[in-house]
Amino acid sequence: MKILRDEPILSGDRFDVHRLTIRGNDGRDYDREFLRHPGAVVLLPVLDDGRLVMIDNYRVSVDDTLLELPAGTRDPDEPPLTTARRELIEETGYNATTFDLVHEFYSAPGISDERMWLYRATGLTEVGADREAVEDIVNRIVTADDARRLIADGTIRDGKTLVGLYAWLAAGASA
Repeated sequence: MKILRDEPILSGDRFDVHRLTIRGNDGRDYDREFLRHPGAVVLLPVLDDGRLVMIDNYRVSVDDTLLELPAGTRDPDEPPLTTARRELIEETGYNATTFDLVHEFYSAPGISDERMWLYRATGLTEVGADREAVEDIVNRIVTADDARRLIADGTIRDGKTLVGLYAWLAAGASA
């Protein structure tokens, strides 16, 4: 497969849309549109007692409130750890003393180059949320058993949250 052309077709505040022309294995050229994204972080904010801080987050794109792990988009050229520190306070109102990188993954590589960094945040203290005007978020504290049930019953429908919770549970979360 060979990329012949990469043409920006829409520039947005948080991501851009590009059209790639690629040469297929059959020798023909094909156009594919995809999102160029600066990347994002996902957080596993673990309280001292082992419970996890999640958020009920209204998502305008699906017109629904989803139970999610806190997350946020990187500013251009911003280190992922800087984004993680900012987004934890912004979305949950907690600060952390320690951030450990758990995993990196692509959110939807069939349509986007968005890379996500999953951090476990510990040593949490409440400092007050600094939410954006367009964010409708409420914290929800869950145990590992709650997380297992919420996954099993289909309550968790957000991909990055599933990735994060599976990583948390696989690492031995027990609260």
